[in-house]
Amino acid sequence: MKNGILYTLLTAVLFVTLEPVSKLISNDVNPYAITFWRFFIGSLLLLPPAMIKLKKEKIHITLKDLGMITLLGILFVCVSMLALQISVKIADSPSLVAIIFSANSIFTILFALLFNKERLSVNKTIALAFGIIGVAILCADFTSGTNLSSIALAVFAAVAFSLYTILGNKYSKRYGGIIQTAGAFFTGSIILLVVLFLAGVDISLPFAPKTLSILCYLGFLVTGVGYLSYFKAIEKGGSIMASLTFFIKPILTPFVTLFINGIIPDMKIFVSIACIITASYFAAYKKA
Repeated sequence: MKNGILYTLLTAVLFVTLEPVSKLISNDVNPYAITFWRFFIGSLLLLPPAMIKLKKEKIHITLKDLGMITLLGILFVCVSMLALQISVKIADSPSLVAIIFSANSIFTILFALLFNKERLSVNKTIALAFGIIGVAILCADFTSGTNLSSIALAVFAAVAFSLYTILGNKYSKRYGGIIQTAGAFFTGSIILLVVLFLAGVDISLPFAPKTLSILCYLGFLVTGVGYLSYFKAIEKGGSIMASLTFFIKPILTPFVTLFINGIIPDMKIFVSIACIITASYFAAYKKA
């Protein structure tokens, strides 16, 4: 359990830096390039342990399974994470994007109702209500088109991530999360590379040390080590322990954004965080 807590904290600390650190190079590298390099680099760290698990447990992946993993990779990398990265680029504050994305559990509930025929319990209704209120608070004061666009993209990214979570659930149970995730990251990044090449989008990187070091941080640490740590948290402490990552992230977000980006949070952010954490709690822990 102790190791589970340590892995959960490490995952949360790495994940919470994604949006603020990405913002630092958003004017130097386009969001398409950041997304590709982040997940391609991250997949290089995740593939070796995934391959070891495949060999050790003698798991056989069919062409149908590979096709599904590829579709999941497209949904996660090419849709959800790309939308999130574009949202970070055009946002005034990356903390708003991070907090909205942390509310993905409310969409997961909706997709579970739709695809898994789960019933809408009292606690899930409470989770939906608090989640919607939390996002609405962040949206309330914005009249700028740029900010509204950023919020819309962050919500869209959260919706796509929730859909990925629901659809990928049976594959993560069958093969283990690290195999599905490594496969999705690799196939998703390769598909994104092909699409960007055909569209003529430049994904070359400037040779500025700051930019390269930040991309390496996002790829190796946030994406690679972050997800390895997440699966270790599940292994050592269980899925509930690991899910604490998404409770801790919104709590830390305003302070990390202040430290990295120098953006001072206002009171509405803390009210929104309280609502979203409450929503996540009722969605993940309570049963009724």
